[in-house]
Amino acid sequence: FWLKTGSQASPILWQSYQEVQWLKLITMAPDKLPPGILPPGVNLPPGTDIMQFCRDLAESGAEFAEQFDRSSEKFHGGNTTEVPLNGERVPESMGGAAAADWRSLPEAPLAIEEDFGPEHAAAMAAHKRLGEAKKAISVLNKPVEMAMRLRVQYKDATGEDQTALESRLKGAEDERDGALSAATQLILTMTDDEVSERTRSCVEAVDERGRFKFEDKETFGEYMQVLQRANQAIFADQKKLLEKIKAIKKAVKAKATAPAGETPLATEAPPAAGGA
Repeated sequence: FWLKTGSQASPILWQSYQEVQWLKLITMAPDKLPPGILPPGVNLPPGTDIMQFCRDLAESGAEFAEQFDRSSEKFHGGNTTEVPLNGERVPESMGGAAAADWRSLPEAPLAIEEDFGPEHAAAMAAHKRLGEAKKAISVLNKPVEMAMRLRVQYKDATGEDQTALESRLKGAEDERDGALSAATQLILTMTDDEVSERTRSCVEAVDERGRFKFEDKETFGEYMQVLQRANQAIFADQKKLLEKIKAIKKAVKAKATAPAGETPLATEAPPAAGGA
């Protein structure tokens, strides 16, 4: 009967049945727990009263099961109040009964980004583009190094191995050239007001020298320095753009807060990036 209807009987009766089965097993082997009570490899300390341990375990399991027995006074901790749905009750932490009429509250307005003019927008876009270019240039060493490694392998290969490596080398060089073009064109298509001549020259060197047929680590190490110089130049241009952005914001805010009829003092803008 228990094995057939245990899933349908009350949790307390089912727990009592389990306790009886444990006690039967312990009676047959009183010095150890039945299998499945504790996780594999976990044992009770020496000297533990196995019978008492199982009684405590059964009692604890029964108390836990009572929380889900609708006929028990411990069902849901004794609180049988149904949970209100659809916002009928506001939690105390959110205002409680005083905020019951929350549906009539006005909706919070969306935050509108402050507009500092087209010059500010252009400077922000240029700063973002420089950041994207710097990130792309910083990882160009990977496709360039991959092409170098395959070229070294191809140089010493013969026969079918050489044919297979030649195909892989061509694919690696195409991937390298694509990465070089994508990273450097972000800078080379920008105006002289946005990037300095130093940055433009460094980025051109990144593209030109990245296509070189490297065959040793020493020459490749020199190319790593080319990448570093390019990123340093880009960082310097970003810094100048940030100063320009701050100056534009300051001027716009000063104009907005100035009394009617008064003209705020002009804020001196930093020199253009192309002048560096």
